[in-house]
Amino acid sequence: MANQVKSFNGVAIANIKNINGLTDANIKNINGQEFTGTIDIGLVTSYTQVAVAGNYGSNMTYDEDNNFVYVQFPRNGGGGGAVVGSFNSSNQNVDWGSVQTIESSNAFSGNSCDYDKYNNRVWTAWIGGGDNTIYARCGTIASDKSISWGTTLTIQNGYSTYSRYNQGLLQQGLAVDQSTGKCLVVWNNANDTIGGNASNHHPNGVILTVDTSDNSITQSSHVRLATGGSGQGFPTIKCHYDPDNTEWVAITDADGSSTGIYALRVTNSSGNPAAANQTQLTSNSGFSLQGDGSGDHNATNGAAGGRYGGHWMVYDTLSDHFIVASSTNSSSTAPKLFAFENTGSGINWDTTGIAVSHGTTISQSGKGGTIAYSHARNRFATHGQDGDEKLEIFSYDASGGFTSHNSSSLITISTDDDPFFRGGASMQDMSAFAGGATMIVGTDYDSRYPYYILLEMGG
Repeated sequence: MANQVKSFNGVAIANIKNINGLTDANIKNINGQEFTGTIDIGLVTSYTQVAVAGNYGSNMTYDEDNNFVYVQFPRNGGGGGAVVGSFNSSNQNVDWGSVQTIESSNAFSGNSCDYDKYNNRVWTAWIGGGDNTIYARCGTIASDKSISWGTTLTIQNGYSTYSRYNQGLLQQGLAVDQSTGKCLVVWNNANDTIGGNASNHHPNGVILTVDTSDNSITQSSHVRLATGGSGQGFPTIKCHYDPDNTEWVAITDADGSSTGIYALRVTNSSGNPAAANQTQLTSNSGFSLQGDGSGDHNATNGAAGGRYGGHWMVYDTLSDHFIVASSTNSSSTAPKLFAFENTGSGINWDTTGIAVSHGTTISQSGKGGTIAYSHARNRFATHGQDGDEKLEIFSYDASGGFTSHNSSSLITISTDDDPFFRGGASMQDMSAFAGGATMIVGTDYDSRYPYYILLEMGG
């Protein structure tokens, strides 16, 4: 609705920035009359270090019960750690607690996390050990920013048991059903191999359940959710919760005889995950999630980093559509964002998409992005590399398609050429944090430390 208030004490509304200390965006009405303000796009907190870490790959979620952010990362010397932070409105940044140990040694690869509003817990999963074993853990965040973890669950053993490696957790391999507290983990299962290969496996899923008395975890059967092709190396799968249909969705490039971009529903079927309605994005043969299948994950350009990025998918609660970031194998073809709808009985793709204007170069040597959603503004952002790390903000309307809100005035995150690698953002609504700003995390490739920004997406 348009403003019903045109002026205040004779001053035109467009010229008023705040009233009694409130910015125009936080004023809903004046004397009962509707007032809709505007917010400028910008960085609330610029590129800032979170903690000292030991390897690549950071991720985050949001704890709405405490109004805290949670960031996890590989620890210096091995293993994984996490820090919990609160917003400092005086300094416009985050005050972090002490590092909490998730895993004391070995790798902490592909680390994925989500907050469980049903049980008031934080979930994490990673690939580690000495043989690519996949693990999960669940914990309770306290008001002093400490975490009480339950025992670590081994989801699937790795090479020492199967002579094959678990793969494919890839930063967005975990999502919580917020209506039940059940946690879905998706990955490439070492015990479900494609043609006996040590590393190429079919995408599987497992549902985890927490015992809230001690935060221990039990797991369901492992179920194949998508079938990789016989010549396909390293297929991928990532997941997200769908609050409107109270089920999960996943995106994958595994479909037996061909590769492409596919979305599917994942439901809880008597305690086990079940795949349904896997549907391909058509009319876009030049686009993939991580590569065209002929060269494993060979994409050279990505809207959110491809294999070397973090999250590839967000849920737009305004349009009830999922937004997916694609990749390409040619620098002359800009990667696009695409949208699909889960009806609860099928998947409907919008095949039009929008090409990103920021840099798109991706590589395992520090060039990769992510996608983040602002529930407060109903907008989403991706970032990428063109010598500098730049960020673009979009919105989506089911009838009108995509809009870029700053394609001609991109935000520069950093002037480094490898600053914000393998990161993530909260899949949970963090509107109450930092006045509606959105946190995005990533790894500085040179130092290997996790960094963050707080972004106001405007509106």
